Amino acid sequence: MASARMSPTANLLRKSRLFALPPTLKPPSDNTTSRAAFESNTATLPHPIRAAIVTPQSSLARGDWGLKRPLPAKSTSEKSSRPVVRVHALDTYEHVTDFESAADHTMTLEKFQEMHIPMSLPFKVNYATSVMPRHQSPFETHLDNTENSQGLHEAGAKQFRHTGPWLAGQNEAEFAAYLKQVTRNKPEIMRKLREQFVAKRTAELRKVAQDNGEDLEAIPSTVTDAEFNTYIKTLRDDPFALGPVIFELLDLASPPAVPSERIGRKFYQPSGTKLSSSEYAITGPPKTHPSAGLSYTRSHALIKNHPEFGPQAYQRPVEARVLRPKGRFKGRMARALAGIGGIAVEDLNSMTFVEQGTPPGLAFFDASIPGGGKYWVTPIRAAVDSEGRIGLSSYRASATAKAPYGIEDHTKPTTLTISDIATSSSPVVPRLDRKSFGQPRFQPSAANRPRRHPTRGTEDVARSLLDNLNAKS
Repeated sequence: MASARMSPTANLLRKSRLFALPPTLKPPSDNTTSRAAFESNTATLPHPIRAAIVTPQSSLARGDWGLKRPLPAKSTSEKSSRPVVRVHALDTYEHVTDFESAADHTMTLEKFQEMHIPMSLPFKVNYATSVMPRHQSPFETHLDNTENSQGLHEAGAKQFRHTGPWLAGQNEAEFAAYLKQVTRNKPEIMRKLREQFVAKRTAELRKVAQDNGEDLEAIPSTVTDAEFNTYIKTLRDDPFALGPVIFELLDLASPPAVPSERIGRKFYQPSGTKLSSSEYAITGPPKTHPSAGLSYTRSHALIKNHPEFGPQAYQRPVEARVLRPKGRFKGRMARALAGIGGIAVEDLNSMTFVEQGTPPGLAFFDASIPGGGKYWVTPIRAAVDSEGRIGLSSYRASATAKAPYGIEDHTKPTTLTISDIATSSSPVVPRLDRKSFGQPRFQPSAANRPRRHPTRGTEDVARSLLDNLNAKS
């Protein structure tokens, strides 16, 4: 059957790249606090909320980006060799296109992909040990499921998204709105509850009949209204039994664990978590896929082949910039922060109380380091939390990982010692008692200073030597 003829306007909109752009996402919410928050409006967001737009070089020379009007070259092609923009408004009241550079997120994506790290499910880092948790790929069949996936019917299958909300992350207004929605859908919910009760009661009766050797065909497959009402009253009297039923009917995500001080009280016991990671029960289900499209590699089974030294156990180390040294921050001890590929990362080695061989500028701020403190690291884990932030874990690169590439951490120049001269090939030994090698901080007073004997001249030494020879002869 031939398709209906479209109008020129419909055909233009269908082939337009502009109308193919995805809608703008909701920006990340700020933390609710009564303290003064000092944040920048121009800082890079944790995740992009608008699509990045690129254009070929042939169109870039004309300023054509496929938008309503061309963009100026002074803000695009002349400002960067690889311009990428994001559009805030196609047309404003002043008849201009509001846009800005999108190089922050695009460059972060390129740098991250150069590390060749597979995405993992969120994990909790134990700061008291250097052992990292086991890698779990979010693309596994029993973990990569939603509420509509066919894999949920398999044994041990888990999911990363539920149809119902995460009640622990709702405020009072959102919870009241959700209650109204549940009230409107009460007939449908009661129908599902009745079906669950019939299936449960039928399974119990079949088990009893099978144990007693009775006929299984005589078991009734329906229940009366009185039996169903009695079942509802039983659930209302027992919160521990009502909790799993509610979470199953409404398909709610598992809440955090019950605090220890409320264990002795009555509470609605939730069902076992079905989320793919236990961290989602604490921070909430993810808003995107656990991989966020950053990498589709499923494991660390990759070997870096060096052109001269062959296969390597470690990939090429990545240089990290010290953003904040270890010390007190806002009145409490803070861990060192480093920037790796545009991602802020906590230094894991400083968490394990290992301070031996600390790179310069990591333990404290050192202004004498040219270009700021830097050191080499080896990325090992990467995950995306429920808020869309990238969590990267890395260790300081070992000497074995840095040796094939001839890279070393920055070392500050030290004073010359006798051991350095002894191991050098130069036959000249400098005098270590000169003033250039430093003087004691406190000089002795003139009264206590030892008196130096006058130096004898060359003629006096020769005359003394001749007198000794004549006396012996």
